[in-house]
Amino acid sequence: MQACSKTRWFRNTAFALFAFSAASAEPLAAQTERTPANCTYESCALGLAPAWNGLAITRGIAQRQIAVLGFFYPDDIRPVFADNAQALEAAEEALRTRTVGAILTDAGLLLLGTGLARAAFQRDFDGLSKALALTGGVSLGISVPFQLAADGYLSRAVWWHNRRFSR
Repeated sequence: MQACSKTRWFRNTAFALFAFSAASAEPLAAQTERTPANCTYESCALGLAPAWNGLAITRGIAQRQIAVLGFFYPDDIRPVFADNAQALEAAEEALRTRTVGAILTDAGLLLLGTGLARAAFQRDFDGLSKALALTGGVSLGISVPFQLAADGYLSRAVWWHNRRFSR
């Protein structure tokens, strides 16, 4: 394979990854929803649900998804918790931690994919391909504790938000 063809493949792959991540992003309108004034636990309590691209924040018994703290690109979840200072603080920490985890995850996937693609195209797992794949794998491994810590902070934000319904 010629150098021009390899460059085109890498450019197309990077574009496809960008387009995929942009298409999977949660719309901003869903995140600006605030808690109505006359809420009951059944209609307004928040919950958490797994989503393919992160941890979804749901509302009410119907578990309507209102935001997602994404693994690859964390959307701003703070507007959901804006009416409670403790919940907002936990949500900010979740967002900060998830951002670090997302950077490590994205870099890890990119490096791992590049190393494996390079080895596949050359039909040889040379030193650079190994270094790229290994660095990508390490980056993915390091991202896991950050992703889990962000889930914990988000859980705390939901708890603070729902606490108002226990009174």
